[in-house]
Amino acid sequence: MAQRKTLLIVDDNDDLRVEIAEQLAATEDFTLSQAATGLSGVEAAVRLRPDLILLDVDLPDINGREACRQMRSQQVTCPIIMLTAADTDDDTVQGLDAGANDYVTKPFKLAVLLARIRAQLRSHEHSEGAVFRLGTYEFRPSAKLLIDAQQKKSG
Repeated sequence: MAQRKTLLIVDDNDDLRVEIAEQLAATEDFTLSQAATGLSGVEAAVRLRPDLILLDVDLPDINGREACRQMRSQQVTCPIIMLTAADTDDDTVQGLDAGANDYVTKPFKLAVLLARIRAQLRSHEHSEGAVFRLGTYEFRPSAKLLIDAQQKKSG
């Protein structure tokens, strides 16, 4: 990966969240942000506009599926990978129907999670919702739009 990608990890298990963040930061491909609740995760997703979100299903305030729905309703278009111990087909369907792009069951191997992250990022870069950050600018190829820090559009 040429440019570091911003990832948001939303999980109420502090040990797991920190461990995932440390492991992903060690690859030097990612800049990491973290949130411990669904509502703080939604707020961070809207504010940061990360390149990808890892979102736990079982959160203390709102569940991850509802957090995912709220993110999508607020135009968060980046890939969202749901993380959960619930591994039935119905759980997977509910997560994907809520707007998630992928669903990974716990426990998982970091190498597998990393491969899924990279696959989602590659796919998203070629999608309609792709947004590239270039310094203080955002480039939205599908709209042929370049937006500066003051939200002024050129194109």
